[in-house]
Amino acid sequence: MARFVHRRLTMPLLSIAAFCLLTSCGLGSGLSWIVGFRGGQSSVSRVAMRGGGKTAKAGLFSPVVEGAKVALGPEELNKVRAEVIKAHTKVISFFVDTAQSKFGKIALKKLFEAADADGSGKLSREEVRSCLTALGFAWNDEDRVDGLVAKSDLNGDEELDFEEFVLQAPVTLRQNLVKLAKKNGDDLGFLV
Repeated sequence: MARFVHRRLTMPLLSIAAFCLLTSCGLGSGLSWIVGFRGGQSSVSRVAMRGGGKTAKAGLFSPVVEGAKVALGPEELNKVRAEVIKAHTKVISFFVDTAQSKFGKIALKKLFEAADADGSGKLSREEVRSCLTALGFAWNDEDRVDGLVAKSDLNGDEELDFEEFVLQAPVTLRQNLVKLAKKNGDDLGFLV
């Protein structure tokens, strides 16, 4: 991954990118208790960001990010963030692009089998939604799942067989993993 980043930023970016990769794999939500969980309530606060009233969560890594702002300046920090996001997106793309490899086909088959709760060999809308939610992609509401199934369902039976699933899964995984990484980065305070 070092070839994707400027030489003097390699180690810090690799460290951050590795952590982002871990958080996009679902480990970030397991670390959320560190941020300030107390008795069923989180003490994570939101802080204003520049640019149209957006807010970011103050989280575990907010102090590090704030220190980097002081040390590097806001513009340089944004350049570093852009490099990390670019490198992380390439990692996600590389992972998803393995879908046509022997390993990728096995992984997709196992994912399909795990999603096929009733063992019918086809995924219903509810099974697709449950699978997406289990992967951490909870923002996929009924309308999005309906659109995904409609786009993927080539034979018109309103369910996805394995061949239909394999055609759409890489695109869906790429989009949702990037979105999950952004959400986890925000939850952990990387975006303050």
